[in-house]
Amino acid sequence: MRSKLIIATRGSKLALHQSELVKALLLENFNGLEVEFLEVTTRGDVDQKTPLSAFGNSGVFVKGLEEKLLGGEADLAVHSLKDVPSDFHPELVLAAFPLREDVRDVLITKNNCHWTELREGSVVGTSSPARKEQLKLLRPDLVFKDIRGNVDTRVQKVMDGEYDATILAAAGLKRLGYSIAEESFFPLDEAVPSPGQGALVIQARKNDLELLEMLAQINDSGIEKQVKAERQFMKVIGGGCRFPVAAYAEFEAGKVVFRAIAHKPHWPKIEKVKVEFLEEDTDLQAEELARKLLERNG
Repeated sequence: MRSKLIIATRGSKLALHQSELVKALLLENFNGLEVEFLEVTTRGDVDQKTPLSAFGNSGVFVKGLEEKLLGGEADLAVHSLKDVPSDFHPELVLAAFPLREDVRDVLITKNNCHWTELREGSVVGTSSPARKEQLKLLRPDLVFKDIRGNVDTRVQKVMDGEYDATILAAAGLKRLGYSIAEESFFPLDEAVPSPGQGALVIQARKNDLELLEMLAQINDSGIEKQVKAERQFMKVIGGGCRFPVAAYAEFEAGKVVFRAIAHKPHWPKIEKVKVEFLEEDTDLQAEELARKLLERNG
């Protein structure tokens, strides 16, 4: 067994916290293991002005870490799964899905108000097409503008009055210790989260068999089933960050409740679905659903 591992991680407060969670899991499962961090500045960290949708499905927060893996400077990388594109370098693999936090979205305002309480014409900051389109269905009177920056920066922009509100993942807020008012959460039927939201993933080299065996021991198979279905839906629909795509597979009482939204420029309207799947072959059922939506919209 390896005695030392180097984790490639972004240097943001949230990324480091998430990498610390993975480090703790590794140390808990492997006695005597030494774990170090290699902090990496990605293109997404450097460019804080370009809307994320303009980058497309390029893995703007992932590529820099992948380069460290491919170059042998790091053994594994920790990502927020929703940042990882459907297609990544063929020499790498998503080796373990160890943790998932609250998947819901949260409305951030100065006074913790519900979305129904926003005044008409309020400016909402979001770079997510899916979040924008879903809130537009609820409140077509709102104004949407792009926003960039880490969690703390986006929250501060609202507190400073640059925006009346923004939408953030509950997972990141909770991991950073934010207190969230219950009325600020979006129910899943109102706002379907991004595929993989709240989940962490460990990426490694495909040929590092010893490490892959170690990582298999901290993988959560239930989370893996969930996120593989969500990501398969996204992959078949296509669009990445450019078009509204959201999906969440909720396992309950022997079945899967699969919520999804999707829209493309030539589609007549946004598709919003909620269906039940069998637990077996959930990813294949998600793929079939995506193909049906594509066929229905030409």
